[in-house]
Amino acid sequence: MAIARMSHLRLVGLRRDQNKILDSLTSKGIFEARATDCVQVTSPSSGESGLYRELKLKQGKLAFALDFLKARHAEAAARLKDNAREVKRGGTPLDFTLSDVKYSGGRMLITRADFSDAAAREYELMHVCEELERISFDIADCKTRASAIKSSTAAYAPFAVVPLKLSEFKRVGDIVLSVYHNRAATPPYSAFEGLACAYEVRQSDGLVVICVCRAADFEQTDKRLTALGYAACPFTDDCTAEQKLLAFSAELGDIDRRLWELTKTALAYEKYVNDLRILYDVIELDIERAEAEAKFAKTDSAFVLEGWLPEAAAQDAADAVTEACPATFVQLLAPEERDEPPTLAVNNKVVAPYEDITNMYSPPKYGEIDPNPIMSVFYFLFFGIMVGDAAYGLILAVAGLVIGMSKKFDTGFKRLALLVGMGGISAIVWGIIFGGYFSIDFGDKKVALWFNPLDENGGPMQMLVLSIVLGCLQMVVGYAIKFVALCKQGKPFSAIFDAGSIIILFGALGCLAVNMFLLKTPVFALTVAAIVLAALGAGLILFFGGREAKNPFGKVIGGFKGLYGLINLLSDVLSYCRLFGLCLASCAIGLAFNTLGGILFDIPYVGYVIGVIILIPLHVFNLGIGVLSAYVHDARLQFLEFYGKFYEGGGRLFTPLGERTKYIRYR
Repeated sequence: MAIARMSHLRLVGLRRDQNKILDSLTSKGIFEARATDCVQVTSPSSGESGLYRELKLKQGKLAFALDFLKARHAEAAARLKDNAREVKRGGTPLDFTLSDVKYSGGRMLITRADFSDAAAREYELMHVCEELERISFDIADCKTRASAIKSSTAAYAPFAVVPLKLSEFKRVGDIVLSVYHNRAATPPYSAFEGLACAYEVRQSDGLVVICVCRAADFEQTDKRLTALGYAACPFTDDCTAEQKLLAFSAELGDIDRRLWELTKTALAYEKYVNDLRILYDVIELDIERAEAEAKFAKTDSAFVLEGWLPEAAAQDAADAVTEACPATFVQLLAPEERDEPPTLAVNNKVVAPYEDITNMYSPPKYGEIDPNPIMSVFYFLFFGIMVGDAAYGLILAVAGLVIGMSKKFDTGFKRLALLVGMGGISAIVWGIIFGGYFSIDFGDKKVALWFNPLDENGGPMQMLVLSIVLGCLQMVVGYAIKFVALCKQGKPFSAIFDAGSIIILFGALGCLAVNMFLLKTPVFALTVAAIVLAALGAGLILFFGGREAKNPFGKVIGGFKGLYGLINLLSDVLSYCRLFGLCLASCAIGLAFNTLGGILFDIPYVGYVIGVIILIPLHVFNLGIGVLSAYVHDARLQFLEFYGKFYEGGGRLFTPLGERTKYIRYR
């Protein structure tokens, strides 16, 4: 369990063998390309950039097709749901059945043969994309027309209360017939004072005024109504506004039926969804290879390829290449000091899920100590303490391990489920130790194997001490790893002064703790040992903390600064009190919920039924909050309090060619 050693592959081959060589390396999933820097040649003008753009264009069309089908599927589902409600009221059912294609979930599990089949059908599948694109244009055109009609409908709607044709609102001889609308419903009466006008006011999204006046008074009437916020009807159709609205409604109905037909036509292509997804990743592999090829040095007849391989598989990969292409020269080299190889952690199935926690912080550098095996132990312990309930732990363990061992889910989700499942196992152990089973209060009956954190007779104090002891233990382990790492780097004095001094101080703290809490009668020798160790640790920090300073004053200041830094060490120790807080919070919330359920249980006949119905969601809520808190706070302890003592990180994860897929994974 460590960081895998990498081999630097350098390969010189013929251009005609390039695809065959890349196929050999890609199929094994163990090769990561790197930029070639061993030779300087002029690449031929072979149009690789044009090929890359063409691949991206194809992939864009595939992505559009999949998104378009997903949107049409959602629209059809909503329409069928609305139609089902209409059918209950006596409406006509739609003659259409929605497919069972899933647009969510993890990546599909396929074989290499499925992958090759989709690649062979590229022309057919790209034609499907073109058909869907054509349908999308028709749908967009229909929606544009519908939007314009809806805007016109909104403009004509206020005048639907007018029974006259819109073309009749005009001047006839010395008489002017006009109609106005005001959405704010401002009374129009002041506009007609002193004028010989006849008018009628009707309500329609505000007020509509139909006005008959002499031509000589029309200009004054129009000004007054405009000042009040009225707008004259701009339409002159040879029909009433109501007739126009009926025509609009009929046209919208035709457009809606056309949209439904286009949607059904589009959804007929859903049978190609899985093939389109596979082809998307086929194109993604081609894009990866195009990006890798851009890193090669090339001539018209040969090319130079470089990259990284795990040392354990490097020779087999090299042999496979030379067997497929005998004219190829392959060289396997050890990484040089200036190289920055990628990081590939090699851990067993138990530790592997915890790698994601470390990677969230920062992947380890190549050659650095892999922190995951040790971190996983503490993460496992702390997760269980924070949940602190055996019944909750059993639920998490069963659910997590079942999902984690299933083949239906993606690798990332399965690793998360396994991490939570193992945390559930830890919660079972700690729940038995604490006597926690759905936070049930067993009264005076002793259920806890050790102590109950909520016990009034010192339970919370024992929980606090346990949290701090475990925190100190993890910090000591962190400094011990730092001590070993510095020694391996040839810095034994730094190891003693920077890490050893802190370990000695923790030794002094341990002697005091044993004397004060574990022994009925303090042992004088332990007290002396604690004093000696504390003095030694503090002396190392004081006298050597500023050793790297160039002047004596700086050395003295550095020593005192190191002693002052012990305050931060105390702060780190107190951070582990979150184990105490989260455990007690989970237990106390569960106990409060049980108290509420107990009140309901006292109701005759139906009390237990109501109580169980209410308690189940409450405990699910408590479990969900507890798991989320444990996951986050446990990770925080690892990142700051543990990794902060020794871990550098800053590495780059190993990303082999062919692994960058969005929709598929291989069996």
